Amino acid sequence: MFNRIVSVSSFLVVLLSAALFLQSAWLTMSGKISQTDGIFLLAGWLAAGLVFSYRAADPNFLEPVSIIKSR
Repeated sequence: MFNRIVSVSSFLVVLLSAALFLQSAWLTMSGKISQTDGIFLLAGWLAAGLVFSYRAADPNFLEPVSIIKSR
């Protein structure tokens, strides 16, 4: 049951990250925020979405940040 809750909540975070990624892209293209701020926002939301998508796919995986570490 716990794995299902982790998987569903991770999927919701992925959806939220995708929505905020699109909003950040819109704010950057419309000129409401600077390009540098937009790049940092886009990179952050993309990294969060990737980490939590792996967590949603395999909730038993206890170290989701290790996918972005260099080996």
